[in-house]
This record gives sequence, C-alpha cells and structure tokens, in this order.
Amino acid sequence: MARFELSYRNLNIPWQAYTGTMRTHPTLFAHAVSAAPVKIRRTARFGEAFEAIVRNCLAQVHGNVPGVLAGDIESLHQMRVGVRRLRALLSAAQSWDPMPEGTAGKLRWFGVELGRARNWDVFLESTLPGLGGSSQPVEAMARELAHKQHVHIEHLLQGPRCKALMEELALWSTERLWRDPARIQPWDKDARKVSKALLRRARERVAGRARRLDTARAESLHRLRIAVKKERYLREFFGSSSRSQVLADAQEVLGRMNDSRVARDLLRTLEDHLPAHTAELSFLEGVLAGQQDECLPKAIRFARRKL
Repeated sequence: MARFELSYRNLNIPWQAYTGTMRTHPTLFAHAVSAAPVKIRRTARFGEAFEAIVRNCLAQVHGNVPGVLAGDIESLHQMRVGVRRLRALLSAAQSWDPMPEGTAGKLRWFGVELGRARNWDVFLESTLPGLGGSSQPVEAMARELAHKQHVHIEHLLQGPRCKALMEELALWSTERLWRDPARIQPWDKDARKVSKALLRRARERVAGRARRLDTARAESLHRLRIAVKKERYLREFFGSSSRSQVLADAQEVLGRMNDSRVARDLLRTLEDHLPAHTAELSFLEGVLAGQQDECLPKAIRFARRKL
C-alpha cells in the first residue's frame, strides 16, 4: 500500500462520538493540521495512490475538528483546504465516477459553508487592514458577522447533515466504493503513468483557461484560479515539483483579485447592517475597485505569459 504520514484513525470513530468528545473537551489537540505529504510506492497501482490521497485529505479534515470547535481560524482554513484537495482529486478522476453524486453534492455544500466563514476571516485579517483601516463600528460588525459564521460551522460539525456526510465518506473510503468492477477503470494501472496523464490534462486545462481569458468577466479569472489550484494540488499529491513556483505565483496574483471581489460583496453586506455608515463603506468599496483595476492588467499579463 502507498504510505501517508498523517494518522487516519479518526475515520473509524463514529462522527457523532468524535464531535461529542471535542465538544466536551474543546481545547483537546486544538491546533491547525496542515496537509501531510503523500508517499506513494514507485511500483504502486493507481488505486493504491488514489486511496492514500483520499485518506490523507480526510485525515486533514478530521484533524482540524478540535481546532474548529475551539474557534481557531487557521484550523478552519486547513479544514477547508482538506475539502478542496479531495475535491481536486475527484475532479481529476471525474470521468471514472469515483464518488456517488449525492455524497459529492454534500461535499460541495460543506466546502461552500467553510468558504463563507473563511471569507470573513480573510477580510478581517488582510483585506480591511490593506484599505487603511476602518471605523470601530465597521470593524466590530465585521467581527460579529465573522463570529456568527464560525458558530454556524461549529453547529454544522455537530449536526446531522455533517454527520451523514462524514459517515458516507468514511464508508466510501474504507470500503473502496470508488471502484466499479463493471467498468474499465485505471485503478490497476501503473500509478506513475496515470498520474502523468492527469497532470498533463490539468496543465492543458490551465493553459486553455489562460488563452480564453475574458477581461470583461471576473468569473473568467476565478475559473482560471480554480484550475491553477487544482493543478497545484495534483502536483503535490504525486510529488511533481515542476511548475510549482509558477503555480504558487499564479495563485497569489489571482487570489488577490478574488479576495478583492469577495470583499466588495462583504462590504455590501455590512451596509445592510450599518446603514449609518454607508458613505464609509462605499468609499472602502471604491478603494477596492481601484485596487482591482490596478491589479487586473498584471494578472492578465502573468496568466498569458506564464500559464
């Protein structure tokens, strides 16, 4: 079997009992857990590699439960990364239908919920200070809304919908339900050959998105950013260091554009809660718009020349 470094023992514990323990002892092992490297044997079949990566991603999600329940911002970020890494793997293997649509849909839902909380964290940690600061009422309301999102995530982790998702993922992984013996699939092929094909497709997808960039549509840059992130995750999974710096730089450039886009939406949300501060919030949105206009040509040049 392929080896992975981060323990996955928690997937064998019923989710309700696991989160119940964390609720009783909220600071027990409450620290952020980053992705561990995935080690795959040189002679491994692709099914072994796929299984190791799945377990690695789910271990990252489970490992951050204590920190999220304790209100740790970085733990929530790392939990979201674990979900996104798993979804990147599933996207690369989507032609083989590795996961039932119902479970995949729940995983998408969970990622969106984590993203909403993370957006507020980024807004408070970097975006708002980068605008030169704000008045005390604006910052206080932003912190209150961010806190509500974290409490919402804590409730989700302890609720029936998340419990059902985690149990489905555990069953899907431990019983290897991603295999379909009735279909011709790559699970018994050389992992190195299959991974090379997946990486080539991921690179071609990024290049295609870069060529087709529509400067009039923010969604075009957003889709390129997602494609870049997926290629980067795949290269990390399979130990391919080529293009790693280019992809990291692209993620940073495109990420700043996306953070600004999201922040403008959050400023409008703040307007709904602070009508007396509409002028201030409109000014901050204008500053953000100016920053976006300044960064857009750089992002487009980078994408077309480097990707």
